[in-house]
Amino acid sequence: MDKTLPLYEAALIKLEALKPPSSDAPAVKAWLAADRRVEQATRDLGIAAQRRDFPAVNAAASRAELAGSQGRQAAAGLGLHVCGTIATGR
Repeated sequence: MDKTLPLYEAALIKLEALKPPSSDAPAVKAWLAADRRVEQATRDLGIAAQRRDFPAVNAAASRAELAGSQGRQAAAGLGLHVCGTIATGR
């Protein structure tokens, strides 16, 4: 997580710097807000795991999963079907 979270945050910063068309702005805002919630939940998950706080790990994982689902829905609403797809490695 120490290596991937900074990359994820850097990507979000770049996306947040873009100016979407005004008609897409609310959907883009929802998408990026969901991705910020994923980022925070993932950070919380890592901290909880280091503390071996398993209830907090479960709670953070649930928050990350919910925010990820919301982010994928918002991205799909913008026509971003590849960006909103979970990579399976296949």
